[in-house]
Amino acid sequence: MRSPLAVLGHFWAQLRQKSSGRDEQRFYLEWLWVAVLALSTLSLFTVMQWGKSPGHIIYDQFHRWRAPLPANDIVIIGVDDASLEELGGWPLKRLVYADLLKKLADTDNQPKAIGFDILFPDPSPYDEALAAQMRRHNTYLSVEQPRRSGLASVAIHKPQAVLADAAKGLAHINVTFESDGFSRGAYLQEGALPHLSLAVSGMPAQRYQSHGGYRRFNLVDPEIGFPIVSLADALSDDFPIELLKDKYILIGSIAPSLGDHFPTIYSGREGTGTPGVVLHANLLHDILRGSLISPVPQWAQLALSLWALLSVLVALMVLSPLAELVVTGITVVSALVVSFVLLLAADVWFDPGLCILAIALVKPAWAWRRTEMIVRFMGDRAAKLEKVQRSRKNLIHGGLKLRHFASDTVLQYSRLLDRAIGASNERLEFLNRIVDEIPTAMLVADAEQRIVLVSPRMREGIPAGLLQTGQPLLPLMFYLGMHKTQDLSQLTGQDHFVSGVDINNTIRHYIFRVALLPQNEDNNLWIFALTDITQMRQFQAQREQTLQLLSHDMRTPIASIISLSRQSGAEQGGSVNPQTAANIYRHADTLLNMMDDFIFSIKAQAQEYQLVETLVDSVVDEAIYQVKDLAQSRQMRLLQAFDDEPQFVMADQRLLTRMLVNLLVNAVRYGQHGSDIHITLSHDPETLAPQPAGQAAPTGQMVHIVMQNTVGAPDDANRPRHMASQGFGLGLSFVKTVVRKHQGHIHLHLPTEPGATAEVRLQLPMAKPFWQT
Repeated sequence: MRSPLAVLGHFWAQLRQKSSGRDEQRFYLEWLWVAVLALSTLSLFTVMQWGKSPGHIIYDQFHRWRAPLPANDIVIIGVDDASLEELGGWPLKRLVYADLLKKLADTDNQPKAIGFDILFPDPSPYDEALAAQMRRHNTYLSVEQPRRSGLASVAIHKPQAVLADAAKGLAHINVTFESDGFSRGAYLQEGALPHLSLAVSGMPAQRYQSHGGYRRFNLVDPEIGFPIVSLADALSDDFPIELLKDKYILIGSIAPSLGDHFPTIYSGREGTGTPGVVLHANLLHDILRGSLISPVPQWAQLALSLWALLSVLVALMVLSPLAELVVTGITVVSALVVSFVLLLAADVWFDPGLCILAIALVKPAWAWRRTEMIVRFMGDRAAKLEKVQRSRKNLIHGGLKLRHFASDTVLQYSRLLDRAIGASNERLEFLNRIVDEIPTAMLVADAEQRIVLVSPRMREGIPAGLLQTGQPLLPLMFYLGMHKTQDLSQLTGQDHFVSGVDINNTIRHYIFRVALLPQNEDNNLWIFALTDITQMRQFQAQREQTLQLLSHDMRTPIASIISLSRQSGAEQGGSVNPQTAANIYRHADTLLNMMDDFIFSIKAQAQEYQLVETLVDSVVDEAIYQVKDLAQSRQMRLLQAFDDEPQFVMADQRLLTRMLVNLLVNAVRYGQHGSDIHITLSHDPETLAPQPAGQAAPTGQMVHIVMQNTVGAPDDANRPRHMASQGFGLGLSFVKTVVRKHQGHIHLHLPTEPGATAEVRLQLPMAKPFWQT
């Protein structure tokens, strides 16, 4: 007969939607593909430095928020249109620059350094005059340093030798443009030449070797700008030349007509580009103050970008749309905040543009795919509900149209799924009624081990505080003493004997069973059943008391009667007739044997034996000793052949001994007078892995006990009279029960013809002795 748990499990298994697991696996697989594709693409773009335009926009905005103020130790002497008009047009005579340097030196107003953002590649009659004045200052000249080209070699035009010798050093003035065409930084070292700003600053080039020597600089707002002095004004007599003392001077073109203007983030607002000498001034400003901006290491850029994108991907998978939107917003804002904080506090640039762009692309793509999967899922479920056997395409365009929502597929399927939900609720109510009406105390818990349903019979014996719907199952498991088992699957398929105090403060005993009811692949229900065995335990206790009474209280006076009968029969001239004493002894011995048989038969039926590690040799020796006198009375010999190596089994020693005694007594009783009974003890020769202490050896490694004797005639006159008494009659059923409870096997060959050989083969699982484990 099937148990209620089995019936309920079969019923619930029939209600499951078997295809839901496949849909969910496909959903996870597609998310995995999207995640791998998005993360791989982001990694490729980050390593190859593609798609940096969003980062440029973010950087420019951050830069405007933190635009620095110019220092007063950098002055630009510019060649503007007024200077060209007053001093003679472009290119200006080198005597003009010599006059400026002479004026600074003669008035003892030497700057810290002077950098010429002007090339002097051609000879001039004023080179000697300019060189003489350059030697009076720390002067740096610019060199044409073309970028490497794989198409053709380009000649490098250096200043005239006399000027180069007079200069403190030579430097390049290349302007670097990023992918959007704007200039935001410069290479501080190109070839063997430092940048003009680095040379003027006097800082070592070795400090800026990382990232290819490229650094971004902070661009001062042109509305504020660096101090700019027209070259014509600087040469005039009324100019306070002392303002240039101990300053860093950069001399270069600022006239729009000369074309030395470049696009920057302020170009659109100013309507023109930024002069190259102003870019050099900004670079010099950051070098002197140690505020050049370096990019984060590529591994950090990649790790932060992947972390941001992965956070959004995980949110897309596990969170609701609203929560996912919040997480996405927090992730994007966090990336921007991290980037701005690094830029503001550490002059380090982390580009969040790529990861934000990836998030912006992944979100709608996955939203579309998720909507598509939901529509498909709803369509399939609706088709099954309406028993429509058509493809999804035909279903959407031609079938299952509702009266009110004929124009919207999602609303059509939503209405149909509402019917399915109603049917599911009916099934849940049916399950609730089953739990209420089933005659066993039952409880249903969800996959998170929280109580869902409780039968009225369960509430009768268990305190109400442990059975609240929605509360964890752990307090109830503590109450039943099952809290040590964390995995409920370890409890299934077994009977567990537990006890607890009921609402009347009475100790009650139960059989505790657990069954798993699969609902779908990721959501299961647990069914718990309690069978009250308190009355059975009481009956068992009474039986134990009866056995104790028979084993001790009643056997004691009978043993005394036997002892007195022996003494009386042995006394000469006693008051008791020897024949009477012999009869008393015989009947008392028969009664004692019957009581022993009764006790052992009951103990053999116990559900569990108390097994201990037992030496088989000693058990067989004890059985032979108890039967030895009986065998001698029939002139029979008990011949034994044991292994040299002692063997151990897990056994109830008293029951095993009595079982062997029973077999030997039968061998003596029905054996031929004067014959031999052969007892052989052996074991399997295989050597297996040692087992833990107290655990039987695996199947195949057994101890073998073989008994053989010759069958006697039924009317054997030499059989003792007391052997005709059958006692309580343990018989072969007792033998087979004991062998089965010891996980052994027995084979009986019991012929009835006189002179034939009877054989009993007994096998018991071996156990390793404690010193071998």
